[in-house]
Amino acid sequence: MKFGSLLILSRSYEKIRKYVLRIEELGFDSVHAPDHLIGQQRKESPWLEAVTVMSALAVETSTIKLSFGVLCNSFRNPAYLAKVISTLDHISNGRMLMWLGAGWNKKEYRQYGYPFPKAPVRVDQLEEALTIYKKMFTEDQFSFEGKFWNLKRTLNYPKPVQKPYPQIVLGTTGLRMTDIACREADGINIMFAFQMKDIPERISLIKENLKKYNRDLSEFEISILYPVTLVKSQEELEKFSERE
Repeated sequence: MKFGSLLILSRSYEKIRKYVLRIEELGFDSVHAPDHLIGQQRKESPWLEAVTVMSALAVETSTIKLSFGVLCNSFRNPAYLAKVISTLDHISNGRMLMWLGAGWNKKEYRQYGYPFPKAPVRVDQLEEALTIYKKMFTEDQFSFEGKFWNLKRTLNYPKPVQKPYPQIVLGTTGLRMTDIACREADGINIMFAFQMKDIPERISLIKENLKKYNRDLSEFEISILYPVTLVKSQEELEKFSERE
């Protein structure tokens, strides 16, 4: 079993840096930066940009894997994002992970001038982008004509340190995204909108989808994003439960 931590980017970078160095010391496997552009509690709240933070942490850390929780596919051209991930993989000496989602926060899209198509279209865009990411990571040069992006004689050098590319994981609770993850990705991150009692049923569905695509569960990583509260005693836990 592996443990990762989701960062709170409303804190100062110095606090984030100290926190990440501490969990690296404790043996955490990975740390993930939420890819948002505005504060999630109040719109005036400070919120640092995720990729920039990860660029700094790639230099500060040495063993912990670095990722996002999750990258919004809509915010960046996929060819450009593949270049960014390739660069971060070199800065971190092969510790970068590529965790992705189709995007959801309409207010965020509107404030920054991004189109906000309906959910099925955003999923279509992510599915097409996955092809571009893989080509950018593995092919010497390629052209691509799709529904959403057209690329001409595209190059990406240097390739990522990790071969064939950094782990690609899709964050989702949706059925179609789950199917795409089982077909195209290296893993799935089940988001905390799920209740714990429903997790076994979703894992059974993942296993069925993997079987449909002739894939083995041993080659596929299932993770769960869920809030955890640390307490020092049973008494403290009971008091916390009463407040909740």
